Amino acid sequence: MTDALGIDVGEDSGESFGPDLGPDFGADFGGIGALLRGFADNGDGTIVGLVPRGRAGVRRVSRTQAAEFDQRLAQAYRERLPSLIRHAARKVGDHGRAEDVVQRAFEKILRRYQENRPEISNIDAYVFTTVCNEINRELRDVIPARRNSSDPADLEAGIGFRSDLSGQVVDAMAVRAALAELAPREREAVIMRLQWQLSVAEAAEVMHLSDGAVKRYTADGVRRLRERLTA
Repeated sequence: MTDALGIDVGEDSGESFGPDLGPDFGADFGGIGALLRGFADNGDGTIVGLVPRGRAGVRRVSRTQAAEFDQRLAQAYRERLPSLIRHAARKVGDHGRAEDVVQRAFEKILRRYQENRPEISNIDAYVFTTVCNEINRELRDVIPARRNSSDPADLEAGIGFRSDLSGQVVDAMAVRAALAELAPREREAVIMRLQWQLSVAEAAEVMHLSDGAVKRYTADGVRRLRERLTA
């Protein structure tokens, strides 16, 4: 099964995830992936690449760490900008709009952490998932507003979404709690592969791991999510 970019996202993919995963893994991969993508589409995409506050401690980052954050962010901007724009263009369908989306994402990072810089575990993962959220904002809010659609089907879909909102909120809270309990690498792999729909090779590049490691972390993360969500 592939998304609009031709990236494998479900149980019909020909990719191998590792040995002895059991017959339910394909269904878990597709089911949890669909749930996570739904959250992202509704503006609840998960940002990874930061050290969680509970592990880093609630404290101000030193000037040295702040300078390192600024340096690493500037380096990520220089090195990742072309690929981020290409990814955004495939999603929004326009190169100029894609440039605006990526630029807004970096501007939001700078505004958000103008006073206190976060502690980064993976700057590439953090930048990529931030850009993905901005892409979804463009697809969800900006583009429909420009179209000013009054199609009855769109209105009916909106009513259906609102009526099911409480159930979606409960699901989102449960999944976020389960994701928070995963090891950092497992959480990154699950988010990259299932929510943001990267191929194994693309996720490996962002996570700075081998393809085999990405498969292993994805499989372990999905298995642990299943255990927590069905407990």
